[in-house]
Amino acid sequence: MLSSTLPQPAAAFNTPPAPPSRATGVVMLVAASLLWSLSGVVVKVVQVPSVTFAFWRSLAAAGVMALLLPLGRGALPPAKWMGASVLLYTVVVSLLILSMTASTAAVGILLQYTAPVFCALFAWAFLRRRIGRGTLLAMAVAAVGIGIMIGSHWTGHDLTGPVAGLVSGAAFGALILVLEKIDRASPAGGSNPFAIVLFNNAGAAAILGAVGMYSGILAAAPWKIGLICATGVVQLAIPYVLFQLALRRVRPVDASLLILLEPVLNPVWVALATSERPDGSTLVGGAAILVAMVVEALRPAKES
Repeated sequence: MLSSTLPQPAAAFNTPPAPPSRATGVVMLVAASLLWSLSGVVVKVVQVPSVTFAFWRSLAAAGVMALLLPLGRGALPPAKWMGASVLLYTVVVSLLILSMTASTAAVGILLQYTAPVFCALFAWAFLRRRIGRGTLLAMAVAAVGIGIMIGSHWTGHDLTGPVAGLVSGAAFGALILVLEKIDRASPAGGSNPFAIVLFNNAGAAAILGAVGMYSGILAAAPWKIGLICATGVVQLAIPYVLFQLALRRVRPVDASLLILLEPVLNPVWVALATSERPDGSTLVGGAAILVAMVVEALRPAKES
């Protein structure tokens, strides 16, 4: 996904809802989901430490976003909240890769898609926002799915992948709230979304680069580094631009449903390219999480 853009921060990016061509927007969202879903295949093919992968991917994405920055509109994000965003984003991307590396691609990406549920939970705990009945139902269904997926790994005492994926989803939920805060703390017109993605990826590359240099794990075969960097361009930067453009044409609710193609396609590509197959508990638990996300996406706006 990015895994770095869920539909909930769309309001924070202040994208206008005018729909000049809905069909074009739908095509953009499908293309973005398709590109986002490629991460699992590359993770399984290159087989490098998660810090190494996340560093080179974020570095490449930051370089592309720096070139695309003039296309974005809005002010630069506030430094204080941007710092919190960078830290959370680094946790999100590094632990997602760790989850897919230590477990299956399906476990990692499906558990990260619990982010909207965690977002609602954090908003209730720290901002005293009401949780509507639709969101409570989504939480309950997602909890069942999480329990099934983690419970199956508990018997084998191999919890690294599921726990990393779950923490990545929780961090993503917190990131959504920080992105909202960035927009509210910005001047009229909101922050430049391209700048936010640029700073997030550049900051993540700096943090992970320092960790990788200290650990001596940044080096990899040139073809692996090249493939990971290409992933940063194709799987992060380009789909992000498509997503932003699509939100001008498609309602956020519709967008949130269409991007559910990512967690569905991610393990499919991995299964086609490798011998990895998700087990039965992952399929059942993942289906529950996807149902929960559909429930959350379709909840009435007045419940928020």
